[in-house]
Amino acid sequence: MDIVWFKISDLRIRDHEPLFTANQADNSIIHIFIWDCRWDDKTENDILIMGKYKKNFLKESLYNLSENLKKINIHLNLYFGKTEDILINIINKHNVKNIYTHQDNVYDMNKLTENTSVKIESFWNNTMYHINDLPFPIKELPDSFTDFKKNMTFNVKKEFFTKSNNKSIKLDNSIKLNDIDIPEATIIIKGGEDAGWEQLKSFFYKTNNILKYNHERHNLTNTWDLSPWLDFGCLSAKSIFYQIKMYEKSKQKNNSTYLYWLDMLLKDYYKFKSIKIGNDLFKQNGVTNKIYNYSNNKGSLQKWIDGQTGIPLIDAFMNQIKNTGLISNKGRLIVSSFLINDLNLDWTLGAEYFNKMLINSETSYNYGIMQYIAGLGSLTDNHIYFNPIKQAKILDKNCDYIKHWIPELKDISINDLVDPKDGIVNYHDILVKINFINKINIIPKNI
Repeated sequence: MDIVWFKISDLRIRDHEPLFTANQADNSIIHIFIWDCRWDDKTENDILIMGKYKKNFLKESLYNLSENLKKINIHLNLYFGKTEDILINIINKHNVKNIYTHQDNVYDMNKLTENTSVKIESFWNNTMYHINDLPFPIKELPDSFTDFKKNMTFNVKKEFFTKSNNKSIKLDNSIKLNDIDIPEATIIIKGGEDAGWEQLKSFFYKTNNILKYNHERHNLTNTWDLSPWLDFGCLSAKSIFYQIKMYEKSKQKNNSTYLYWLDMLLKDYYKFKSIKIGNDLFKQNGVTNKIYNYSNNKGSLQKWIDGQTGIPLIDAFMNQIKNTGLISNKGRLIVSSFLINDLNLDWTLGAEYFNKMLINSETSYNYGIMQYIAGLGSLTDNHIYFNPIKQAKILDKNCDYIKHWIPELKDISINDLVDPKDGIVNYHDILVKINFINKINIIPKNI
């Protein structure tokens, strides 16, 4: 008996190497996903680990995964509880010999091997380029993305397409997805592999909007972002890579298709970097010995979360997060900079909040970007500052985005919305006064 262990980062059939490999053998297979009860816990900073938008997107993705597995005669067994304990129980009860799963640094694999005789086969997941194909050992990964991308000249491995061995096992005590109680939430995108492919096909082939990516990548209402499906593993990075190459070959290649690949490569980089630095990804001082005297003002943190900072662009971004669980990549950079540089709050608080709320919040990228802005991603990093007044002038000239997410300000002049100076009458007091140019605004070329 073998197990294929699906996780929150690989909810798909196409290009799923553990699924493919296990079904190449002739053994009976338990295909399993465990909804970990610890996702309802809070961090040391009293921030919920997983919020309602992520839970609803996960639930939709699991339903779609289960339906797609049925089409190839595979049953998905679902459990709720502590992942390691449930796996140990199943392994011992059913005399499981092998577990096929994707590699991660979340679960305690030692607990499984110490309490069972199971063999764990872990496979690399969710980067375009395989970690074993890097032109250097992971400990020698460059400290900068610019240096990293210079070395990326090798090929991407092929996708995996699974055919069932028709020996999928249904366990009697597995539960139904609707048995898991989660908070209700309206999400504006649909979870699952099918929805992810529909989004990709629309972005690439139906609209050809990928050709406009150079202009649209920092659009504040980015409707073509594939990262939610990528982060939950509904789409694999390799699959997206091959769609880029197919599009360039069959339709057109331009600077936008290159930039799309480059942004995918940036996500690869942060995944590799998370392996290199390990737990330093979550430490307040990152990979450095720098010590900052962060403010402990919980009121400022809460106003940032609630979209009540008095700076309309920041508040609009935070309202979008609060009401949808989504934000554009540029918006993430701007509100992160505001939290760290303007409010002088601990960057890990923002990372934990994003991890809770955002559907598009893969951990290594989320924490890596926060460290980068805080100047803690490498020994030579400096703070990166995004002036919200300047960004509003560039990105939301007519304040359409601000007025959409803060409708009570629809009658306020554009000048006051962009730069509220001493504040807007009958609106939230300004937490910190910002001039149009009061700091250097360093915008990295590839972010």
